[in-house]
Amino acid sequence: MSIDTKHAAGSGDRTAVRTGPAQAQGPGPIGPYDPAAQARAGRSATPIEAVSEALDDVLDVEGTTRLLRIGRNTIYELVGRNEIPHRRLGKQIRFSRVAIMRWLDSWSSQDAKEGQ
Repeated sequence: MSIDTKHAAGSGDRTAVRTGPAQAQGPGPIGPYDPAAQARAGRSATPIEAVSEALDDVLDVEGTTRLLRIGRNTIYELVGRNEIPHRRLGKQIRFSRVAIMRWLDSWSSQDAKEGQ
């Protein structure tokens, strides 16, 4: 339980006054907060939002599993066989969202050609 502490604004006397629990400001926003969506909604992006958008284009293994909706071990197997576009930075593996999407598109193009 949190308790707010206020200092009395007296003549140099800084006696702490305890108050009750902080009151809620009401329900928060519904759904996830997406600053990139706000930037695209008509206002110009701040430098921090621009960096955030650029970072969203670089994925780690966990981000790639969420994007492709496959397991972590499958990602490591694809990397080990060099079947998925990736970069190694020391022991870390990074993926480009754009490269992953192009890789997926090439699959659908190949499947369409094979089906004819």
